[in-house]
Amino acid sequence: MKPTAATTPDGQGRIVTLDLLRGLALLGMLMAHCRKLLGEDLGAGADNPAGWFITLLVAEKDRAVFAFLFGVGFAVLLRQLEKKGRPAAPVFLRRLGVLYAIGFAVEVLTPFPILRDYAWWGLALLVLKEGTTKSLLVIAALSLAAWPIREAVSTAGSTAKIGWEATVKSEQAQIARREAQLRDYDAQVTNGTYAEVVQARARAIIEHPLALSRYTPDIYLTLFILGLLALRHGVFADPWRHRRLIGGFMVAGVVAWAAYWWWLPGVSADGLPPKLALRLPTGFGFLDEQLLAFTAIGGMALLVARRPEWAVRLAPLGWVGRMALTNYLLHAAVIDVLSAHYGLGLRIPGWAEIALALGLFAGMALGSRWWLRRYLYGPAEWGWRCLTYWQWQPLRRTPGVAAGE
Repeated sequence: MKPTAATTPDGQGRIVTLDLLRGLALLGMLMAHCRKLLGEDLGAGADNPAGWFITLLVAEKDRAVFAFLFGVGFAVLLRQLEKKGRPAAPVFLRRLGVLYAIGFAVEVLTPFPILRDYAWWGLALLVLKEGTTKSLLVIAALSLAAWPIREAVSTAGSTAKIGWEATVKSEQAQIARREAQLRDYDAQVTNGTYAEVVQARARAIIEHPLALSRYTPDIYLTLFILGLLALRHGVFADPWRHRRLIGGFMVAGVVAWAAYWWWLPGVSADGLPPKLALRLPTGFGFLDEQLLAFTAIGGMALLVARRPEWAVRLAPLGWVGRMALTNYLLHAAVIDVLSAHYGLGLRIPGWAEIALALGLFAGMALGSRWWLRRYLYGPAEWGWRCLTYWQWQPLRRTPGVAAGE
């Protein structure tokens, strides 16, 4: 089979762009975490160009790419289940349940919390999967602004009861208490033995399972929905045919990112209530720097669609991306051991952050390539797949057996 934008060169029916993007997101995540947890100088200016590069162009955007791909992956799973005539809810609920359990373990054992959030908000996709494109776009927009809307409603209610000045003082006190709680938590997880840190992390999760923030959507649900719609409308099946739509999102991503860094910092928050003022730096949700992820996603999709040979040139990204969960877990363990006070406690200068990230990624790429020559899935992906389908899945690669998404 001739390589195309939609399939891998080995003809297994996978969407090659998705694997490349997963690998790219993991590379970005490695850079961001090397920066955040191992960097000895967290400034980002002329005296630290490596830090500037990671902070402005990589950090946070990597997580946004993963969130978008989560929505795409949900749509792929739906399509596969429809072909098999299986109901979606039981399979997807098991998939999310396993992901939540993995996320809980990762968040307790390392400082990386994002998987639980993906599992939690993934539940919304089960409800939204039959929605029309128009209704889903409205919900996606509301999700971007959900936190500012929540804060505005809270402020309005408080002002009606106790007046403006008292509301401002109350919100300032609430913000101060929250900051103090975060400082206390940071102190707990940056000191003490590993067992004490694990206990603190577990306690923080268990003590707040019903916090209102868990029910307030954000940019990640927006990205889930847009990923779902992208696959539904064939954007990845034929990216070049959708190049105008993709180009529009790419431009919007750059505009939002530029506004976040160079326009919004100069906009005064005078007159805004304290809680709502905290949302101003993201343009009340609509100018979040994470939206630059659209530029990376669109660029990769169009590149591979127009020049399929790039799928081969960028193959190491795809190797890592095909084992994204396994490599995510591996990266979490390695970065935690290297950076934590209960581990090696390393601190490295700016360019070394990028060099270390590239070195770790190269190791992941070689290891993934070796594994995928022998097995259909990464070990974590295989276990997740078995529990999702509640059926033993083939693992060792044999002729005629193809790996799914």
